This record gives sequence, C-alpha cells and structure tokens, in this order.
Amino acid sequence: MQIKLIHGTDCNDAARLDIEVNGKPAIWASPLYDCPEDATLERDLNFVYNIPDLMRQAYEAGKNGEPFEVVEVDEEVE
Repeated sequence: MQIKLIHGTDCNDAARLDIEVNGKPAIWASPLYDCPEDATLERDLNFVYNIPDLMRQAYEAGKNGEPFEVVEVDEEVE
C-alpha cells in the first residue's frame, strides 16, 4: 500500500496537502478562509468519513503482508 503526501500551495500561497492511496485521491486539506461557513462535516470537511475505510484498507494490506510505503513529494516536482 502506498500513501502519497503531495505538498503544495493554494492561490494565496497557503499550504495545501493532497493524499493519494495507491494512486487514487483520498483526502485533501487546505485553508477554508474563502468560505468558513462551509467548514462543516456536511461540506468541506466530509473527508473525515473516509478515514475508517482508509484505516481498514491499511489493516487489510498489512494483514496480507503488503508493504506500507509513505512517499512525500512537492506539488511542483510531480
């Protein structure tokens, strides 16, 4: 299982993080200053509902003997 942390910046030069699991987008995080009213679990923070599934995937990968690799890259390098 490969977890890729992609570090970047948004249009205001603030930090942004995208997380891919096995090459597929899983979670992203960036400042919510444009629409702070959307910083709710129903809107821009709904990715938290994916965490149990991602944990299950990691558990199953480990149980099956798959290696667990974390890769960090800068957005510009990709």
